[in-house]
Amino acid sequence: MAEQLPDDMKVEILCRLPVKVVMRLKVVSKAWHCLISNVCAPLFSAAAAAHPSGFLFPCSFQKIGGLGYFAAYASYPDVHDCVGQTDGFVDSYACMLPFMLSSDHYFDCCNGLLLFVRREQREDLPHYYFVCNTTTRQCVAIPNPRPRTAPFAAAIAYDPAKSPPYKVFRFIYLEEKTSCPVKLDIFSSDTGKWVRRGVMLSTELPLAAADAGKYGCIRRSIYLDGMIYKLSFVVNYLIRFDLNAPSDVAIELPHKNAAACHGFIGMSRGSLYYSNHDESGLMISLWLLEDRCKRDPFWKLTHRISADSLTSKYPDVRNSGFHFHTYAIHPASDIIFLGNPTMVISYDLKSNKSEEVFTLSSGLKISSGQHFVHLYSPCYAVLSNFDNNCG
Repeated sequence: MAEQLPDDMKVEILCRLPVKVVMRLKVVSKAWHCLISNVCAPLFSAAAAAHPSGFLFPCSFQKIGGLGYFAAYASYPDVHDCVGQTDGFVDSYACMLPFMLSSDHYFDCCNGLLLFVRREQREDLPHYYFVCNTTTRQCVAIPNPRPRTAPFAAAIAYDPAKSPPYKVFRFIYLEEKTSCPVKLDIFSSDTGKWVRRGVMLSTELPLAAADAGKYGCIRRSIYLDGMIYKLSFVVNYLIRFDLNAPSDVAIELPHKNAAACHGFIGMSRGSLYYSNHDESGLMISLWLLEDRCKRDPFWKLTHRISADSLTSKYPDVRNSGFHFHTYAIHPASDIIFLGNPTMVISYDLKSNKSEEVFTLSSGLKISSGQHFVHLYSPCYAVLSNFDNNCG
């Protein structure tokens, strides 16, 4: 009887069932396996992406001889006191990697897929990049691009609602202190191959600051509708990279005299946002990028939050000398997550109410701040292997 139903009706029925039940039904037949993997799994993943289940971030602690680091996870919205290894989530992906995990290896997260970069640069290593899906318990080795360059500035792009294949991309910098990459390598899980293209910026940026090193963009990336957005080390610019064509745009940021140098970018309900303190440091502003896909997008101020009113509610923060910064934006509601090295709170932009999400145990700190905190949600897509050799 079920086989006689049209596929769209099967999908309608299957998507009303619990996810775990549907995933087990893939063994019914090849047709069901194909339908569930290619249609139902992306729909489940897109729905899960609207309800993040945790935060991924690097954590630091004091030890003899300096600081120690480890990869950390805090579930959401259930946990309020966090030791950094909640629910064994980090262990669940660490055991899948073919090398010893350190906080430096974890690099990016996008809609439930995690990207890891193996730091060793020996010529005999066949893989630098690994994509993990903790939900399906898979770790896939990505073939190294040719020609090889240092495996550093990379990120992952995945949107189950619009394009189930994921992409891994990395930026190539050829000159010291350049303010923008000169080439972009893009790997598609659909083809299993890398493609290299040049970066064609609409505006020539000044050189990056002397202390920025040779990498001219902030590590954090936002993927939205085929575009990658990154903040430049040149403080006043957001760069939009088109993954489908050499048509890249440098967008001037709204805060020219912001107190925090680089600010924060995030995505919610199909829109891109930028947040930063004003010059006084007393107000946190949130801006929406209008006409973001056009050549001349512009910023619209949507909210301002008093930093003083926040710290007055959390006296431990006021006494510590740390300030709240924007750490994340909820993908499907009017909530932003503000944080400092020891805690993260949620802030409702409509009601102006805040609530503690989690506080780190004594001696632990969120390392490297707002650019290294990622929201996580489960992904039900099954990843394809591109190479039998994973190490």
